[in-house]
Amino acid sequence: MKDIASVRDEPIQVRVSPRRLLQPQTAEKILNEIDRVNGVIRMLINGKNLPKKVTCGPGTGADVHHPGMKVINVGGCAFELNIIVGEIIVEVEDESAMGEIRSACERALPFSFELKRGHFIKRKPTLTDYGRYGFKGKDDERINLADERILGLVDPHAKAEQNICVFKKDD
Repeated sequence: MKDIASVRDEPIQVRVSPRRLLQPQTAEKILNEIDRVNGVIRMLINGKNLPKKVTCGPGTGADVHHPGMKVINVGGCAFELNIIVGEIIVEVEDESAMGEIRSACERALPFSFELKRGHFIKRKPTLTDYGRYGFKGKDDERINLADERILGLVDPHAKAEQNICVFKKDD
């Protein structure tokens, strides 16, 4: 059984589920609003993938020009949005940020949304993570990552450089 003090020290994860899929402008707006909240550790966006090339049919290999494939800027980091955002998972340090997350969503979203608290991003490395990244050292069994916040944000077989935007907040 876990000690109550250790449970309170664990970060809180919140899933923001808008009632609609988000356009790039709305996604950029809500991500920037959430980024301004004190205590945000990491964010993960999920949604339907937008392929870069046509994979089958008469246009196989042709470029896809979807209006949802835009470059957005979040917290000073620009990246190409290659999904239609359906949900945002936010990990915060403590309970005090929960109200601020709700307020940020109310400011950015012109329609209803649902906030759900739970466990959505893994917190501990799996065997696959140890296989991909390795151990820090012979005596140190922690995973060999420069920034452990990226753990669980991408598929271990994907190229993280294309899918992750890491920025540091001024303390």
